[in-house]
Amino acid sequence: MNVLDGQNYIKNKEFKKALMLFSNLEKSDTKNSSIFFYLGLLYFELNKFDKSIFYYKKYLNEEPLSEAGLLNLAIARQAIGDFKLAKDLFIKIIKINKFNIRAYYGLYMLDVNFLKEDLFIDLFEISKSEKLNLYQKGIIDFLFSKQAKIKNENKKEIEYLQSSHKNIFNSNQSYNLSAQFYYNKIISKFYHKINIIKKEDELENELVSPIFIIGLPRSGSTLIESILTSSEENLVSFGECHVFNMSIIKQIAPKIYSEKFDNQKFKFVIDYEDLKNSILEKYSQFSVIKNKKFIDKSLENIFNIEFIKNIYPEAKFIHTFRNPLDSIISIYQSMLPDLSWTHTIEDIIVYMDNYYKVLKHFKSKYPEIIMDINLEEFTEKSEELTKQIFKFCGLTWNENILNFYKRKDLYSKTLSFNQIRSKVLKYNNKKYQPYFNLINEYKDKYEWLNQN
Repeated sequence: MNVLDGQNYIKNKEFKKALMLFSNLEKSDTKNSSIFFYLGLLYFELNKFDKSIFYYKKYLNEEPLSEAGLLNLAIARQAIGDFKLAKDLFIKIIKINKFNIRAYYGLYMLDVNFLKEDLFIDLFEISKSEKLNLYQKGIIDFLFSKQAKIKNENKKEIEYLQSSHKNIFNSNQSYNLSAQFYYNKIISKFYHKINIIKKEDELENELVSPIFIIGLPRSGSTLIESILTSSEENLVSFGECHVFNMSIIKQIAPKIYSEKFDNQKFKFVIDYEDLKNSILEKYSQFSVIKNKKFIDKSLENIFNIEFIKNIYPEAKFIHTFRNPLDSIISIYQSMLPDLSWTHTIEDIIVYMDNYYKVLKHFKSKYPEIIMDINLEEFTEKSEELTKQIFKFCGLTWNENILNFYKRKDLYSKTLSFNQIRSKVLKYNNKKYQPYFNLINEYKDKYEWLNQN
């Protein structure tokens, strides 16, 4: 087994196998500094940030000018709230290589004021380079859209956003098209026709009652996760681990991505034992589940409720949401490169229409296990609603829960890493109104767009 084998494990998200391989290589191949880099990467994926930072620093002792090492260390620092060191690292990367576009984005995400005018001038010159790949062009256009927003140049902002999303989507076109196919043609059409094949002697894991946070991005899900992990029960959160999605798609991929695939003849059949084993193996990579409760914040699990209910009959679902018009614009104004459906207003609306349809079905079928949390209402009644959430989840509430943002062990890999480090702020109802004209052409087609 060698580094290449470990890279393949990481690519396939088999982190446990990769960790074992690189840990063994660390003992036997002390001259290969890249082993430290991959251990840093693995521990970051597994939410072990102290170990991740330890190995990135060890790698950088050997390779002090490594942009990848510095960038990953900065991102790890950012995740744990160490913003000053993260900022210093992003600036160091730019000094080493002003063409490292990801470092500019890192500075912006830490604080919009960190991206000074002189850096935008550099970005403008860099944008003329023919050596840039589509992903780099996408980041630059995204940053230009934010500059235009600050200057109240609405038309320019939208033009840059459109260009950014197009480049980001096309930078990973094959994956994005296959993901779009799955959401638009498979799960949104067959969510109520799923057949889970069980043997008579197979029992669900009735002792475990996990909490799944579901909904749309930018809906307050990270806020709720941060509050839940502040409970006396010391819940572990696996974050956006996508365990169920990966396990489900692995089973059906040979069928749905075959050239002979026929949507009319397709049967959504899942083998229970294979699904259960895959789920348990993937969760076990992150942590030993000592408590009978844990948190999974993979938002797309709204489509996977039937699967989850079969594996974990005692599961609870917290559905976070906000004004749908605000959701559309907030998602479009964000950079979510791993979500194929976030790159045009139309794709966002189509995804949301499927999401509302699926949510309605499962709330009707399993009304007692799904709790709705409106972000706007939550910012007005944080204490009252937090008590309701804790009661729903069977957790112990205390008055210190809403001081979650003061925790030293608070971390987040999401775009909300900065927002969760302050107290709950009042919802801004007018923030996205200047952009609602982008939605007007779709209002005749989707009734839910006219509910506000």
